[in-house]
Amino acid sequence: MRVYLSGPDVFFTNAIGIGQAKKEICARFGLEGVYPLDADFSSLQELKTTADMGYAAFRLMVQLMDSCDLAIANLTPFRGPSMDVGTAVEIGYMHGCGKPIFGYTNVVADYGDRVTPDGFTVEPFGLIDNCMVEGPVHETGAVVIRHAAPAGEIYTCLDGFTECVRQAARLMSTTGR
Repeated sequence: MRVYLSGPDVFFTNAIGIGQAKKEICARFGLEGVYPLDADFSSLQELKTTADMGYAAFRLMVQLMDSCDLAIANLTPFRGPSMDVGTAVEIGYMHGCGKPIFGYTNVVADYGDRVTPDGFTVEPFGLIDNCMVEGPVHETGAVVIRHAAPAGEIYTCLDGFTECVRQAARLMSTTGR
């Protein structure tokens, strides 16, 4: 089974290394990891504007997601109290395609506990992020893996990811998808 590896990892300085490590972990559990940076971006340089490059990159990611059977999403907060917005879109896309979603985070606090009070209502559900993010994981029959990574390792620790891959491999083998 091909697994789309969704998350903000592609923005990290060690993005290629993290992607390779994640693909190796997937292989240990009999899954084929597909990392967004596996796409062939060479055609983007022929485009006239940076916006056109961005739209073409979006299409490449959609093609990669279409080629996969399920997704594992990194829900670790990124650039604020919530997860990466692009990852949220990928979760919605894969869920809309009827594909199973699995998720993990290296920060265990509920979303509501991470938000700075600003006078607006925060969802009172005790979830890791917005219910529209965790809902697809729940509908898959999985739980979001919450792993308390050391403060300096929230973007590099792969223990929660490994547990999420284990959960995905186990659930996918028992459901016959």
